[in-house]
Amino acid sequence: MPEAPRQIRTILPGGGPFRAVLWSQAALDEEPAAPEAWLAPEERAELEGLSQEKRRREWLAARVALKDLLVRDGVVRRPSDAIVRKSPLGAPRIVVWEPDTYRYAELACAISHCEPFVLCAYLPGRGARIGVDVERRTWRLAHLGRKFLSPGDRMLEKDDPNGDETVLWSFKESLSKLLGTGWSCGFRTISCVETAPGSCTLTDAADNRYEGVYLWFGQHAITVVWEPPAPAAAPAAAAPREPRSWPERAARARRLRALRRERRAARGAAAAAAPGAAEDGGAPEAEEAP
Repeated sequence: MPEAPRQIRTILPGGGPFRAVLWSQAALDEEPAAPEAWLAPEERAELEGLSQEKRRREWLAARVALKDLLVRDGVVRRPSDAIVRKSPLGAPRIVVWEPDTYRYAELACAISHCEPFVLCAYLPGRGARIGVDVERRTWRLAHLGRKFLSPGDRMLEKDDPNGDETVLWSFKESLSKLLGTGWSCGFRTISCVETAPGSCTLTDAADNRYEGVYLWFGQHAITVVWEPPAPAAAPAAAAPREPRSWPERAARARRLRALRRERRAARGAAAAAAPGAAEDGGAPEAEEAP
C-alpha cells in the first residue's frame, strides 16, 4: 500500500456513525501522491481531464485522504479497491470491491474544500446519506443573515454570534450537499436546533429530520450532517383467530373421525399382507423367561 503524506492527517473524533478526516492540501506539495498508486483507471482519466491546477490539487487531495481512511479502517485492502464516483446530481459516493463476496458495494461519502483544508467523511452503513462542510469564520455572514437564517434556528448561548452564524451556514451547506440540491433547497427553509454542545438537529422544508455535529479547528468550523436510519418496522401482529361455530366444530369432528378410521384400516391391511401372517396365524407370542 502507498504511504500517505505525513503531518496532514487529523481523524476527527466521534459523535455520530460516520468516519471523517481533515487534511492539509499543502502537504501534498511537499510530498506528492502518485496518482497511479491511489487512483483506479477511470479516476486517473477524470484527473487528466481537469485543466485548472487548483482544482486538480483539491480533487487529488480529497481522493487520497478518503482512500487512506478507508484502508486504515479496513474497508478496502488497497486504495484502488475503492472508486469515488458522482451521482447524476454530482454527489460523491464510494464504490468498493469486496473480495470476499466478489461483488461491488456502495458507501455514502462527502467531500468539502476550504483552502488549505480538505474534509472527507463516509458512512459505514449502506443506503444512508451524509454531507460535510468546512467553513472559515468570517464577518461577511452577518450581511447574509436574511438569506440563510431561519426563524427556527436555535443555538446554545455562548456569546459568539459570529461563530454561531458560521456554524449555521456550514450546517446548511452540509445538508444541501447531502440532498444534492445546493442553494435550490432554500437555506431559509432549513431550521437548525443545537440540542447539546456540538450536536444539532436539522429539519428541511418537508419536515424531514437529520442529525449533525460540529467542532472548531482553529478558525474553521467543521460540520457533518447525516440521515438517521429509518426505524425498523414492527413485526405484524397475528390476526386473532375467530371462534368456530357449532356446525363448523361438528364438521371438523366428523373429518377427524373419518381420518382415524382410514388410518386404522390402512394399518390392518398392512398387517394382513405382512409375510408369515397367514401361516402362523398372527404375530408370534413372546417366549417366557426361563
